[in-house]
Amino acid sequence: MSVHEQYAEDLSLYALGALEGEERRVVEQHLDGCSGCRQELEKLQGDLALLAFSASGPRPPARSRERLMAAIAKEPRRVELPRARWAWWNVLGWAAAVAALAMAFLLRQQNSNLRQHVGELETSTAKQDQQLGEAKQLVSALTSPEALHFTLVAGKAPPQPQGKAIYVPSSGTLVFLASNLPHIPAEKAYELWLIPTTGAPIPAGVFKPDARGAASVIRPPLPTGVEAKAFAITIEPEGGSPGPTSTPIMVGTGG
Repeated sequence: MSVHEQYAEDLSLYALGALEGEERRVVEQHLDGCSGCRQELEKLQGDLALLAFSASGPRPPARSRERLMAAIAKEPRRVELPRARWAWWNVLGWAAAVAALAMAFLLRQQNSNLRQHVGELETSTAKQDQQLGEAKQLVSALTSPEALHFTLVAGKAPPQPQGKAIYVPSSGTLVFLASNLPHIPAEKAYELWLIPTTGAPIPAGVFKPDARGAASVIRPPLPTGVEAKAFAITIEPEGGSPGPTSTPIMVGTGG
């Protein structure tokens, strides 16, 4: 047996990655100085690539499989095979294993994406349910018999600034809608006040009108059980004030 034939027997195992330790080092030393064996190794590696590709693509040429099996057949049979030697017996299922691993990865990725999507839907549904519950509570409060209505006006010349406040003392629920409000400087804002039957005015929301002069205040934080004598609007610094700092421009009593 020539030197090249001796190493050719191990090239198929080297191409499969089944050589380890000293055997692998010896083959690699020979490959460094033998162009013929390097060419043969490249052919074997190409044949292996075609076999792997066949798991998910077109069938490789028959000559590729024949060349690989012929190279493997050159290996002498042994009664006891070292661990590195018998690893190549798995080559027939290698392509299928690659395909199975790829499918498992894709399924895992799809499962992860699906769980994330389900989580987002659950979060969105919970938020919508919360908003729906709050809307039902608001409608129930505003349509209850104890809801009080206040109309705020300013001046008589059209378009007349006007505001509507619906207030439920027992729950402290307030909805205020305004229209035709004049624009104010950027550093200023309108502030709504609850005027109780006794005590100082209570801040009920800071707001600015839109381009059409419309504005709203929905459920500001108010104490419960406060009886309102009136609602008023003043012009305050942009961040609001703890108490009125200017004369009210709009005032409305209940009725």
